[in-house]
Amino acid sequence: MTTAIPQRPYAEILAELETFEGYLRTLGLRRAPDRLRDVLGRLKEIETARTRNRLPSLNKRPDVAELIWSLVEGQEFADIFRGIRNYDAVIIKKLLQKALQGPLHPTHETPVSNIGRNTVFELRLGAALLQAGANVTLGRQADIMIDHAGAHVYIECKRPFYEHSIRQNVMRARAQLRQRLDSDPHQPTVGVVAISVSKSVNPGSNMFVVNDASDLRSLSQEAERLHKQYSRDYDRLLDPRLIGMVYHLFTPALLRQSGLLIAASQVDIFPDNPSIQTMLPVSGENLKKLFLVAFRHQRFEMRDAG
Repeated sequence: MTTAIPQRPYAEILAELETFEGYLRTLGLRRAPDRLRDVLGRLKEIETARTRNRLPSLNKRPDVAELIWSLVEGQEFADIFRGIRNYDAVIIKKLLQKALQGPLHPTHETPVSNIGRNTVFELRLGAALLQAGANVTLGRQADIMIDHAGAHVYIECKRPFYEHSIRQNVMRARAQLRQRLDSDPHQPTVGVVAISVSKSVNPGSNMFVVNDASDLRSLSQEAERLHKQYSRDYDRLLDPRLIGMVYHLFTPALLRQSGLLIAASQVDIFPDNPSIQTMLPVSGENLKKLFLVAFRHQRFEMRDAG
C-alpha cells in the first residue's frame, strides 16, 4: 500500500516551527538550541527564494547542503511537534532536551554525538503513532510502547551510523525486545524493530535528485535491498513474539522539473505475517492498519517479511 508524498509549503513548516519554539519555552527550555535557530534561519532563506522565484539559484550556493538539511530537520521537528504537543510535558521535556543536542549538520556527527538525532527518530515514530490515535507510552518501558486492543506492542528504535552496522543494530534491538517481553507478565506482548537507515545510507553529504515525485519510489528499493542483505536472515531461531521490521529513510531531494527542494520520507514495513497471526489472531490486521494511518503522510510500503 502506498500513499503520496506531500509537498508541504515552506511557510507552513516555518509557522509550525515558530510555534514549536514557543512550546519549548513553556517546557522551561527558554533558550532555543542552536540547531533549531539554525533551521529556522535557513528555512526563511528558502522561503524568501521561493517567493522571489529564485529557488534554482540556491543550488549554486556553497552552503546548499546545509540549506537542504535544514529543510529535512525542520519538517522532522514540525511533524514531531504535531504529535507530542499534548503528551506528558515532563517526559517530552527530557526527550526534547536530548533530541535538540548534537552538531548543526549531520556530516559533523560522530558515534558519540549522535544521541540527538537518534532521539529524533524515536520521537518521530512515536508522534506519528500518537497522531494516528494509538495509546502510546514514550521514554519508559522501551523506546515506544503501544497498548493495542489489549496487547502490549514494544518498539525498539535504532539508527545505525554505518551500513555495515545495520545487522548488529537489528540483533541488539531484538535482544532488547526479548528482555522487554520476558519481563512483562501481560499477555499478549509482541515486539517490532524500527531502523532508521537515513544516516547509514546518506551521511549528510548527498542529495537525492529525481525528475519528479513519482521517481522517489526508488527509495523503497533501497529499503528492500537493506532488509534482504542485513535483516531478513539475521536470526534463524524465530521468536513468534517478534512480529516485524520497520525501516525509515529521510533524505533531502531535488525535483528537477519543478525546482522544488523537499524532504523525502520513506517508511517500509516488513511484517512477519505468521507471527502476527499466531500472537494477534484477532487484532493483527488492525495493528497493520494503525501503522498505515500513522505514516499516511509519507510514502508507505508494506511487504511480506519472508
